[in-house]
Amino acid sequence: MFTSFLGVKYMKSNNLIGIFLSGICIIHCLTFPLLTLVLSLDTFASFFYDETKVHIFLFILVSIIYLIVFPKSFINDRRLTPIILASVGVISLFTGLFQEEKIEIILTVFGGILLMFAHYKNYKILKNS
Repeated sequence: MFTSFLGVKYMKSNNLIGIFLSGICIIHCLTFPLLTLVLSLDTFASFFYDETKVHIFLFILVSIIYLIVFPKSFINDRRLTPIILASVGVISLFTGLFQEEKIEIILTVFGGILLMFAHYKNYKILKNS
């Protein structure tokens, strides 16, 4: 089995990291614009926040975890649901990078939720194996 080579513990922790990173994307996407609007933090936002760099950085982290976790899990257990959900989530995040703000938020939240769910399903599969 493929997980015996990598260790189930290693793959479980990568799923937990994936859930965490997906949650960070969602929180970042929803919270920062809201706080900026409510608290009138325009100066703060312009000084500390370069959204393009942050989004690309988060996308790269999420993509690395995706590439580590899902192909290996699919090879091991042949379950399509987690890899399909995760792939649609990553495509949604990638597409969101090139959209206007409102559509970007929708695509990012949608993609983040799909990735969180895919990592959770993957984690449960590994836990039960």
